[in-house]
Amino acid sequence: MHKGRTTVYLRKEEPFVNIEGEKGWHYGGNQAWFTWEGRQWQSHVARQGACGTVALANIAAYLARSNPVYAGLYPYPDYRKVNFLTHMAELYRYVKPFHIGKFPLGIWPVSRLAGGMERFARERGVKLQAVWRDWGFSRENVLRYMLEGIGKDRPVAMLVGTHKLRQVEIVLPGGGAYEEDISLHWVTVTGVELDAKEETTKLVVSTWGGRALLDLNEYMKEKVYAGVVYFE
Repeated sequence: MHKGRTTVYLRKEEPFVNIEGEKGWHYGGNQAWFTWEGRQWQSHVARQGACGTVALANIAAYLARSNPVYAGLYPYPDYRKVNFLTHMAELYRYVKPFHIGKFPLGIWPVSRLAGGMERFARERGVKLQAVWRDWGFSRENVLRYMLEGIGKDRPVAMLVGTHKLRQVEIVLPGGGAYEEDISLHWVTVTGVELDAKEETTKLVVSTWGGRALLDLNEYMKEKVYAGVVYFE
């Protein structure tokens, strides 16, 4: 840490939810993995619009590993992709995207995502609630909320809107990188990097199975499709 720089991460930000795939490791889940045999339309809708489901799957798996009281949120023995995909499909029963036919419309508002997570936890005997703050949507308040959640070792689900945060570089734990579109997309925040000298704030996130950095200043230019939530 250099002068003027502050970093706050989840206690297990590395490796976070380190999923073992067929060809390497992943930093959290990937909605592109969704598949149901014989239900192509459902698979398509989920792959295109169930990013919020994956963000919740990441959060549930992380909490289950971090504290025994949350163990029921992820009852599988490891983070192999086959187990994590089953976990994602279970959460999909509680939180799935709106759609018109085969055209996905995503998951919103934040309260709908949060309510699905609470029901998922309750039916597994786990007390879990979304943390709501009566704060206006401003850079200061969003950052304060992020730091509050990460400081409690709680990953934060964040809905990215349409403003500029489009293509981002996504890095895989075992090496390799690629770009993906994250407009109108839920990600899982695992850390915050503030640089007072440069006047920048980067959010460390899990998305599309990898690790990416998002600019908080750019995120705050979105006023419609945006929101954050963590659970405790």
